[in-house]
Formats: sequence, C-alpha cells, structure tokens
Amino acid sequence: MTVPDIPDIQEVYKSRTRIDNGTVGHLNDSQQQALKNLWIKIFAHFEATADKPIKVTHSQIKADSYASAGITGSDSNAVAQWYNQNLEQASNVTTQTVRDKMYLDGIHEAAVPGTFKPLFSNDRATRSFANTFWLACMLYSSPDSYLLMFLRSVSWDVEAAFEKIVKSVEWRASQAIDELMWDGELGQHHKMMSDGVTIRAGKDKLGYPVVIVRVRLNVPRERSESIVERFAAFSLEQTALLARGFGERATLVYDYNGFKKENIDLAFIKSLLTMLSESYPQMLSVTIQQVNSWLFTGFWTIIRSWLDPLIAKRTVIAKNVDQLQTFLDKDQIMADMGGELPYNYKYVYPTKKENSKMFDTEGRMRAETELKTTVDAFFAATKQWVASPDAASYLDPARVQAAAAFHAAALELDPYIRARFMTERNAE
Repeated sequence: MTVPDIPDIQEVYKSRTRIDNGTVGHLNDSQQQALKNLWIKIFAHFEATADKPIKVTHSQIKADSYASAGITGSDSNAVAQWYNQNLEQASNVTTQTVRDKMYLDGIHEAAVPGTFKPLFSNDRATRSFANTFWLACMLYSSPDSYLLMFLRSVSWDVEAAFEKIVKSVEWRASQAIDELMWDGELGQHHKMMSDGVTIRAGKDKLGYPVVIVRVRLNVPRERSESIVERFAAFSLEQTALLARGFGERATLVYDYNGFKKENIDLAFIKSLLTMLSESYPQMLSVTIQQVNSWLFTGFWTIIRSWLDPLIAKRTVIAKNVDQLQTFLDKDQIMADMGGELPYNYKYVYPTKKENSKMFDTEGRMRAETELKTTVDAFFAATKQWVASPDAASYLDPARVQAAAAFHAAALELDPYIRARFMTERNAE
C-alpha cells in the first residue's frame, strides 16, 4: 500500500493550521475525477446488491443478556423474571453491563426502547448494503466526505478505496453497529464505563476533540474477552460522532501514567487498530502515546508492527507534558497528566429522559422520511454529475444543496436512532 504524503505532523501542530487538501472544497482535478469514479462504483454496487441482504452474523449487543432469550426491554415482567433467574450471571463483574448494574441498583425504567428498528427497514436479522452505506454517511458533513476519507487513505487509488468501503460497510452491517449505538452505554461493560477507561477531555491545537485512553484503568482480568470487540467498536463509533462537529477528526491520547503489567491488553489494542484502519481511516488527526513507563518499550515493539502505515505517520510519543504541549495547550491537558484542565470523571447512568426521542415512533418516521428524501435528492444530483463531462464540478449547486440537506436531516434523525452518551449527557 502506498502511504499518502502528508506533512510532518509536529510541524502541522506548530502552525496550528489544519490540513484541508483532499477534503470537500479542496480537490484538484485528478482528485475530483477519483471521487467521480468512486461514486460510479458505489452506484453499481447498490444495484448489484439490491436483492442481496447482508446477514447480521455477530451482533455486538451482549449475546448472553435477556435479549438472547427473546425478551424485549418493554416487557418488564419478563425482564424481572430473567434477572431473578440469572442473578449470578448479571452480578458477575467480568461480564456485567451498565444495564445489568442499573437493574440490580433498582433502576428498572428502560433508558431506551426495548425493540430496535434498523434504518429504512423492519428486519433486524439483515441489513442492505445501501441502507448501511447511507447510515455510515450520517457520521460526516457530506456523503462525499465519507468517500474522500477512504480515497485519501489509499493515495487516491479508486479500486482500493472501493474495496475498503465495501468491506467496511459489510462489517458495519454484519456486526449490527447500528444496534450497538441504539443500545449505547447500556450494553457496555459497567466497570470500564464506571472507571472511565476512555474519556473525552479538551481540544487539541487544531480544535479537534481529544479522546483519552487511560491505560492504567484497563485491566483485562477484570472483564471477559467478549467485551473487548464490543467496547472497541463502540469507542470508535462514539469518537466519529464526537468528531462530526469538529472537522470530522479527533486526537487520541494513550495515557500510560501508572501503567503496569496487569494493564497490558494486546487484544483491545489490536481490535481498536484493525477497526480504525479498515472503517475509520483518517479519523485521527494524531495519536499520542504519553509514556513514563519502562514497560512501554517492549509493549510498543509489538503494537508498532500492527500499525497501518498512515496511522504510523501520525503517531508520536510524548515522554512529558512539555512534549505533549506540541499538540495540546496546557489548559487543554488534564491536571493529572501534568496540565491545567480540571477534570473529575464520574459516570452517570443513562436515562429515559435524555433518550426521549427514541420512544417517539411518529417523530422518527417523519425524520426518517425526510432523510430518505434527501438521500434520493443527493443520489439524483450525483448521478447527473457523474454522467456529465469531466469538467463539471462536484460542487454543482444542486449537489451542494442536496449534501447540506442530507446533513441537516441526519442530525435531525440522530436522536431517534441512537442513545446519548456520557459527553452529551454532561453537556446537558
């Protein structure tokens, strides 16, 4: 794979200027042609897969919860009976979810509706390629941005970008990422959420949100292996949602302060890196390994061999707060990392009130209908553009207007189809 030529990441942050080459509004003629050719391939794949639904083969929702017994959260009596019969399982801290802990703490009101409904469909067992594709586009300001992310990651190789998108969309469909986000934190490991293994705090010098993995709080023996993949997928999808309003990028900091042997978790790191490379390329502006532990050297040797070349070019090691300040101002660095940003993490349970729109069936139908209208408009405008002479601009007014309408409709639909999470809860 050819690694895209990007400026030295430290120099970029010293200049405090974002790299906008290859993004919407900043394409040269050859990049615009690559975008056009990729859309042609995507449209052809829509047609080829129209009658070939993708089976949900490995839902990220906890398989051993009451849902696996065919019980919905809206059936309070059946839920109570399940917990009474499975108290030992629900109390096991290695597998206990936020939902389990809430129920055992006496909070029995459902924070999300008990029955999940996929976008534009009623079939929970399958997903269409097209529907899953448009749902992924909702993470970005424009469907073009979604395609450009993959094109940049493979140096504008259209065939390679197409193959990555198909693989990513099929992964999202087969793993039921939409249902994972519908359930939100309720389906996540309680201790990892309560401890705050992954948190959001501050912004970097380019204005991107900072996501911090506090490695010392991640202890593999305290949770089952089945938790790892689900938590990694949830963390990355959540980061994409956070980045949506900040230029569609984020900065990831691995905080190794207090790192011990018991915190070595190769399974989690490998899952995170694999998903990041295959489904969220270019999402991270920079990855910072903040290290003050001799244990890291051997650990890093293994991790480095797994890095996608593009991620490797955007990965740096900061041994102290002075080096960290190359990327974050001191008032945006948490106090316990040597900075001046006051931050005290305290996990707060999700509530029905914050997810009230998820219970509004009629409101969702209206929002979903509006999104479908904007999808059709963008599809038609883009079909017309790809059929036009090469000189025709991708910034044709009809496409620009359709993309803006799609983004607005996506934001409107968002609270109807996924649970809020901690950062949003705190903002309220």
